[in-house]
Amino acid sequence: MRKLTLLILATLLLAACGGNTAEQPQATQASLPTRTPRATQTLLPQKTSRATITVPPSLTPVPSVTAIGINDPRPIKISFQTPDGVTLRGYFYPAAQKNAPVVVMMHQNEGDQSLWDLENSGFLTWLQNWPPNDSSLPTPSADGALPVLNPILTFNVMTFDFRGHGESDGERSADFSIYLTDARAAYQAARSLPNVDPGRIVGIGTSIGADAVINACENGCRGAFAISPGSWLGIDYSQSTARLLEQGKHVRCMYAVNDGPSPATCWSIEPNEYYKIFAYPGIKHGMTFFVPRKMEADFGKNIIEFLFEATR
Repeated sequence: MRKLTLLILATLLLAACGGNTAEQPQATQASLPTRTPRATQTLLPQKTSRATITVPPSLTPVPSVTAIGINDPRPIKISFQTPDGVTLRGYFYPAAQKNAPVVVMMHQNEGDQSLWDLENSGFLTWLQNWPPNDSSLPTPSADGALPVLNPILTFNVMTFDFRGHGESDGERSADFSIYLTDARAAYQAARSLPNVDPGRIVGIGTSIGADAVINACENGCRGAFAISPGSWLGIDYSQSTARLLEQGKHVRCMYAVNDGPSPATCWSIEPNEYYKIFAYPGIKHGMTFFVPRKMEADFGKNIIEFLFEATR
């Protein structure tokens, strides 16, 4: 097992540029805007060509779910309800192997789940890491900005729209705390998806989603990767993160140095074995990190190392 771990880590380090673990930033510009950018891209490939799964509120998949063959990487449309009766909709991207971990993606305010494929980044299919049909070697995603992964690494991915966004029902709210309800329901739904390991769930989120993946990381959640957090849901980031770290869960925080409250939010917790911070220049916020032409050289390496450590 140790040899396999070393092989995977070696592959990751060779496949990408060096890490960029942050040093503590200088004072940020308080006058810079902190509002989440609006979405401009709406792309999800072939998302209507497969069966729909209605995820039950229990932890056990219904027979109609388990009967669906997971034999190709195309997304499957899903829907699930929140405790207050709102129907949320999303997509399930199956891993190349059974019983793989689940990565739950949580988008930012005024955006939707289609943002995860900004400018055809290929980020979701990169996480799935299905072998090519023609037996050729796998190719990098995001125009080469994401490294080629070891074939043994494959992840289920679940995206969804917060209420009032994208394809989900409900109304948007100026009180972002309501999205914590949606985030908890999403983690719960992920545990009921077919052929997943319900004990290995992690979250990746941006802006309000960055706080949501941490604030809702409770039963079954193994860790969270927060990009541009700011205690947006009205819950103190440092307190939520500290609770996860006390439980031995892995947390990562990423920010741009001139992006409003995000630098101070990330540094409200000192880095340690389970908590790492990544800082980059400029004012990038949230989903902007996923744009291929703006993607940082070590972005993919940081993501995959987090997923490997949190789910092994």
